[in-house]
Amino acid sequence: MSQGVISVLIIVAYLCMMLIISLVHSRRAKSGNAESFFLAGRGVSSVLLPLTMIAAMQSTFAFLGAPGMYYSHGVSYIVIVLSQVWVALMVIYFGNKIRKLAVEKGYMSLGDYLEDRYQSKYMKIACSVISVLMTMVFLAMQYVGNARAMSIVSNSVISYNTAIIINVIFSLAYVLIGGAGGVVMLDAIQAIILMVGIVVAAVVALVPTGGIVSLFQQIQEIDPTLLSRPGAKGLYTDSYWFMQFIVLPFGIWLCPHVWMKSLMAKDEKALARSAISIPVSQLLIFGFSTLFIGLAGHILIDPSELSAADNVLPMIMVEDFNWVGAALIMAAAIAAGMSTINSMLLAVSQIMSQDLILMNRKDKVTDAQNMRISRTVVLVCAVLCALIALDPPETLVQIVQDVAYTGLAQLAPPFILGLYWKDNSRLGAAVGLTAGIVILFGTRIAGVTPLGIPGFMWGFVTNILCNVIISLIVRSSSKKEAQTA
Repeated sequence: MSQGVISVLIIVAYLCMMLIISLVHSRRAKSGNAESFFLAGRGVSSVLLPLTMIAAMQSTFAFLGAPGMYYSHGVSYIVIVLSQVWVALMVIYFGNKIRKLAVEKGYMSLGDYLEDRYQSKYMKIACSVISVLMTMVFLAMQYVGNARAMSIVSNSVISYNTAIIINVIFSLAYVLIGGAGGVVMLDAIQAIILMVGIVVAAVVALVPTGGIVSLFQQIQEIDPTLLSRPGAKGLYTDSYWFMQFIVLPFGIWLCPHVWMKSLMAKDEKALARSAISIPVSQLLIFGFSTLFIGLAGHILIDPSELSAADNVLPMIMVEDFNWVGAALIMAAAIAAGMSTINSMLLAVSQIMSQDLILMNRKDKVTDAQNMRISRTVVLVCAVLCALIALDPPETLVQIVQDVAYTGLAQLAPPFILGLYWKDNSRLGAAVGLTAGIVILFGTRIAGVTPLGIPGFMWGFVTNILCNVIISLIVRSSSKKEAQTA
């Protein structure tokens, strides 16, 4: 039996072990209604919530995308770590506030909150459509990452397309059997596996380069631009760095599979601990491990053999580690991807089923009918994302940052202004959100950056200005009408 086949068997054995855990959990905790199936009954503890938060945020990008970004751009990509400070603060302040409102009013999604706050079906539908489309882009890229990892470590014994099918089957099994409760339990295990795995992978990459000091000395000789801004490809200019630091955190936190963790929290203590877990895990993974792996790729890999930057880690594992160790590391990579896939499948299917399909009919269907619809939507979402993944982009992180995160960030102005400014109006929120999305994707499709500023920043600022200016006008008009009445 070839090493490639045995490597695949190790990975599949891991996936099966996780499935057994999900089956055992499903027998102990039934998911009989939408709230228990999608939000684990709003009772995730202070032990499990930090781990599921880590698992949800640290996807295959931690093993494939991040090393690829460091390989392509150099140390400038470390802005991803700096931005996580804001994400942690958002979880503590915004997350706890929305958790309390959700318990009081029964919110299950951001769309529920926006509809209630602005008394607007349009806001709910717009939020739901944006969340679904952006998350499906993200979810498809998770399937891409897992399939690439599996195909490479098997020495192509398993084709890319076959690997996609395997990942879809297992992710569906985890979600459909265990629901949110099962996903949380698997996340807790996989969070530990992925963090240990990425540290071991970094050590494997550092040893043949001679250690950290030697690594940076060699990179300085190979390409000094990798150790400075704006980086080897000139992407991370001062303005781009600054804008990523502002907009990116909103996009990360407003990913439905991350945002909904606030609604799953049992109490404030659980939410606070999950917030602390974010910068700690980001520093370990993106501040050190993937940085070393990505830079080591320039020393350990022949550029002519690297078909895509995202393949840096699996190639290093295959070429500079024993095949059993490589298979175990890639199992950790697949664990990272699978945990995020599970959370995303739950989140996107919840929004599609509860906020769109059953928007005006939830009280007209039984729990059993609701669950049948929800599980069908899970299946459809997985298949659609797998079809998107069949023709993937070269760089996973770039497509997620440039499309998914920036699109989701447009939901921040109506959400935050709605929480803290009572005069933020329905018209201002609707016009701001619409204008922000149109500008974001209009500039992207046209390929223009007015005044050298990326479209996502133009969209974000326009969104805020429309919210504030129109709301002030509406308030002024209301006062005049009250005075003349």
